[in-house]
Amino acid sequence: MKNIEEQLESIEEVLSLVIRKNASIENLIQTATETQNKALADTLIEIQRQLEHNSSSQHLETCLSQIQQAIVSVPMESQVRHSHHFDLQSKGFIISAAMLLITTALSIAVAISNYHESSRLKDSDLKFRIARQLSPALTARADSIYYKDPSLAELETQKREAHELTIKEAEDLLKHTQMEAKKAKELLKKLKGE
Repeated sequence: MKNIEEQLESIEEVLSLVIRKNASIENLIQTATETQNKALADTLIEIQRQLEHNSSSQHLETCLSQIQQAIVSVPMESQVRHSHHFDLQSKGFIISAAMLLITTALSIAVAISNYHESSRLKDSDLKFRIARQLSPALTARADSIYYKDPSLAELETQKREAHELTIKEAEDLLKHTQMEAKKAKELLKKLKGE
């Protein structure tokens, strides 16, 4: 993260340097055009004065006045065309932006996961508090077993759950076999009755 911040700071420094250099170049261009326009205008005025003393150059004087008008119509500011594009120098910025987007997406995903886990734990807490109110002795015994050895408590709980599951499956199997035996008795009665 520090590397990305350092890269962003170096990019900002380079951009500020480029902006300052661009402004100074524009000032130099403007100053150069102003001095050139002034020098040309002074030269033309001087040429006009000399031509006024020399009357044989009427045609030259009209040409110089046309040139002077053309110089006045030259714009004082030059237009600079900016183009924005991605190149090899902006690769670091693109990578940094992508890393920030990925980091943001992962952070949001972790926050959502934590929110769901918190909701689930809140529900479990409420269930345990209800059980504590309904049977304080049982919950006190469960707490004492858990706090003595949490890993042993987990193993014991898994054994008891597996035992309960086995009992439930045996009861279901017994009911199923009893129903089959009852159906077999009914079938036997039908066959004997015929």
